[in-house]
Amino acid sequence: MDFVEHLKEKLQGNLPGLEAQMRMAPPTRGKSMKVPDDARLGGVLILLIQGDKSWNTILIRRTEDGNTHSGQISFPGGKKDISDPDIIATALRECEEEIGVNRHEIEILGTLSPLYIPPSNFLVTPTLGYIQNVQAFKPSEREVQEIIKVPLDLLFDPAIKGEKLVRRSDIKDEEMTTPVYILNDDIIIWGATAMMISELEHLSSTINRV
Repeated sequence: MDFVEHLKEKLQGNLPGLEAQMRMAPPTRGKSMKVPDDARLGGVLILLIQGDKSWNTILIRRTEDGNTHSGQISFPGGKKDISDPDIIATALRECEEEIGVNRHEIEILGTLSPLYIPPSNFLVTPTLGYIQNVQAFKPSEREVQEIIKVPLDLLFDPAIKGEKLVRRSDIKDEEMTTPVYILNDDIIIWGATAMMISELEHLSSTINRV
């Protein structure tokens, strides 16, 4: 539990923010990007689960539905509903809806820096949560194609970082070379999700994850 407690403390202090996010940003991403007044609010949940020998988090592969981020790897999350009291409630609700984890069993640790996503015009806040045990996941048939459990030690391993040609989300039928996390040939993480992971990695770099 030391890792969770130390991470919770760090989330209350100064966050690495844009500097850490930009390490894994697409080449089209500018440091001085202005958030439009009409940006929609969204929340994602970075769920931490302690395994026998390592800490893990949960990613999902979104269904191929023709939307902006169709088929991409991301954290569970989505748009803030009018019924959500705050953005943390959004992340918890979306996590429960998309992967079937009871929101009331998740301990909130804090939030990372908000991140604007131009292709979908979302200002997204990543929330970090901890759950002691998950008996089973239940993916949303409509939104989730695959649930991916990933050890943090693997996610933060420099050996899986690289660059790859990916299909852009904002311009149809165009590709670009961008920083990525390559878990395997079929699981490539890039864009906003990679930028969130980069900030989490920077924040937790001095914490023992045993």
